[in-house]
Amino acid sequence: MRVFITGGTGFIGTHLIKNLQDSNHDILLLTLEGEELPEAFPVNIKTIEGNLSNIDKWQNKIEKFQPDATIHMAWEGLPNYDYKTSARNLEYGIKFITMLSEVGCKRVICTGSCWEYGKKHGKISEDEMPVSTNSFTAAKNALNIMGHEIAKENNMNFIWTRLFYVYGSGQRSYSLIPHIINCIKNGKKPEIKTPDAKNDFVYAEDVVNALSMILEKCNKSTVYNIGSGHSTSVKDVVEIVCQNYDFDCKISSDHQVNKSSVDFYADISKIKKETGWEPKTSIQEGIKNTVKYY
Repeated sequence: MRVFITGGTGFIGTHLIKNLQDSNHDILLLTLEGEELPEAFPVNIKTIEGNLSNIDKWQNKIEKFQPDATIHMAWEGLPNYDYKTSARNLEYGIKFITMLSEVGCKRVICTGSCWEYGKKHGKISEDEMPVSTNSFTAAKNALNIMGHEIAKENNMNFIWTRLFYVYGSGQRSYSLIPHIINCIKNGKKPEIKTPDAKNDFVYAEDVVNALSMILEKCNKSTVYNIGSGHSTSVKDVVEIVCQNYDFDCKISSDHQVNKSSVDFYADISKIKKETGWEPKTSIQEGIKNTVKYY
C-alpha cells in the first residue's frame, strides 16, 4: 500500500514510522524544509519538503505518488492552543483533505484528541456528542466534520481517531512523565497541582499499533477512540516513576479538590471489535520503558 504521512517526525509520528518500517508499505513522508530525519528512520524512506501552508508547491508530487491512504498527524504550533493557531490549522487541514480527494486518495486517517468530548468524568464512547470548550477543540471538531463531508462527496473513507493521554519515549519535556523524570534526576520532588486527577494514559507503541491496524483493516468512514480503557491517577503515575528510580516521593491527595477532579477514560470496545486492536502495555511497563529511554 502507498501511504502518505504528515507529522511523521513528531512524538507519535516517529513511533509510527518505526512501526511501519518492516511492513510492505511504500511510505512517503512530508518534512519541513531542511529538517533532518531521526537516526532510527529507515535510510530509504521517501520524503518531500513542504508544509501545510504551501500545498500548491508540492501537490504535484502527491499526484505522482498516488497514495492509497494518508495518515495526517501534523498540527502546527503546539503547545499553542489559541484561536489564531487553531483557526490556521483548521484552514490548512480542510485544504489538505480537499487536495487528497483531488489526487484520488481513497482513505484518510486523522488524529484528534480526547478533549474534543469536553467531558471530565466516566467512560467515553465514540457516540458521545463532542463539545468545543476552547479554540483547539473547536478546530479539531470542525475538521472532523468537514473531513467527513469532503470524503462523502468524493468517494473517500475518512477515519477520525481520538487519542487519549499518549506517553512514551520522545515526548515533549513539559509533559507530565518527562517532567517527573527530570525532577527526580535533579533530586527534586515533583510539584503536582492535581494529584487526584485521573486520565487515560496510553503507551505510544500501543497507539501506533492501533493506527497501523486501522490502516490495514478499516475501509469505512468512522471514529475510533485510542486509549488504555481505564484511568490512572496522576499521584499513581508519580509514584510509579519514583519506584523506577528508587526515589522516595510520596504524593499526598488534595481532599479539597478530590470531589471535582478529572476522571475519564476511553471506551475502546469499538476499535477492539472492528480491528482486533487492544493495548498490550500496562502503565507500569510503559513507564519503565520510558524511564529506560531517558
